[in-house]
Amino acid sequence: MAKILIVDDEADMRTVLFHTLRGAGHTVTEATGGEEALKKIKRTKFDLVLLDIMMPKMSGYEVLEKIREMPSRRTVPVVVVTAKHDPHGVQREVAAAVTDHIAKPFLPSELEDVVRRALKATKKAVDKRRGELRRSADVYGALGELRKRVDGDA
Repeated sequence: MAKILIVDDEADMRTVLFHTLRGAGHTVTEATGGEEALKKIKRTKFDLVLLDIMMPKMSGYEVLEKIREMPSRRTVPVVVVTAKHDPHGVQREVAAAVTDHIAKPFLPSELEDVVRRALKATKKAVDKRRGELRRSADVYGALGELRKRVDGDA
């Protein structure tokens, strides 16, 4: 299954997220705030990040912006988990390429659905890119064979 990072300053919420995702078979890591999350993201490639928005010291939006600045982590899917409905926040989410969001409180089944969709969307993107690379490799291989024939090496 997937490696997921939970970023939330509330211990109770981390516990709910942790047990729900672990019960679904995922490997789950926790961070209590933005700075800790960024350190973990730099060290480990996660398949998905669940990110609370309202946190002390560094908001989820700030964390999200820093993730998107990391070339090797720019495309990690991020699902925003928030109790706050903020129209300006939605604009920031769109600008930072948030994969999805879920509002607190939520049912465990809702969380599992959002995570499944986010991971599936990511898998589709990866599979599409692999297909593109495979087709490019086939074209380059064919060009190499053609060059050999033209040059008389074949």
